[in-house]
Amino acid sequence: MLRIVELEELDAPTLTRELMSGGDYLWLGLDSPDGGLGAVHRSMRWGNRLLLKGVFVSEPLRGSGAALQLAFALRDAARDDGYAGLAAWVEPHKPEAALARMLRLRSTGPLVHRFEVRVPDDAPYGEAFVTGCGRLTVDLPEQSAWDALVADLLTDDSPGTVHWVHDRHRLVLSGFPAHSVSDLGLVLSAAAPVARSTGARYLEFPVPAADLPAAFFLASVKARRLSRTPVRLGRLDFTAAHQNAVRDGKRPVRA
Repeated sequence: MLRIVELEELDAPTLTRELMSGGDYLWLGLDSPDGGLGAVHRSMRWGNRLLLKGVFVSEPLRGSGAALQLAFALRDAARDDGYAGLAAWVEPHKPEAALARMLRLRSTGPLVHRFEVRVPDDAPYGEAFVTGCGRLTVDLPEQSAWDALVADLLTDDSPGTVHWVHDRHRLVLSGFPAHSVSDLGLVLSAAAPVARSTGARYLEFPVPAADLPAAFFLASVKARRLSRTPVRLGRLDFTAAHQNAVRDGKRPVRA
């Protein structure tokens, strides 16, 4: 699998952890004509959705439709396992956007850039054992009166609450629960114990792509921008997809 997947800091120990983690991560593979592994798709539980995180196809199978076949298979597996739907980061003008449209992923929230900051090495550890995903609540002054800079993109949770998932060396948040990036310290303090317990060394979070003051602030604290161009979270809600099919007089068809 590692011969096919070229992904930053995905090594044998990380792969082993994900494959042995039960239901928090899902890898799906496709055989090549010679009997080896020809393609693989990596996904993970993020809130109540399956996050599609990357498809990798070997040279002999490129252009064969293997990526689409795996994506539809993951969709069906997620539905069978009780997930509420799918999610994926989508760059609107990249080839992956076509795959998102075929999966009927709907754009959610604003265009964002994804940033990461390092978790302090002296941050305390949280619980002795944590899974690969969970929820994070940040205590904010007068929390009920504050609007989150990026509200949770997965659910309609209360202000100050987002979901996290452990993605290799990063703890990935589904929103930025504070009012401004100047409150990054509050978010980092809340997330650092979880990150330390999972082994994540960085915290990833979304920021509106159009917020230039936020970008300048994050540059001043040496945050790293991960997305080359603005991205938007695409979501497929299984219940809504079923209702739409019934309304149109059709039954959902599985790939």
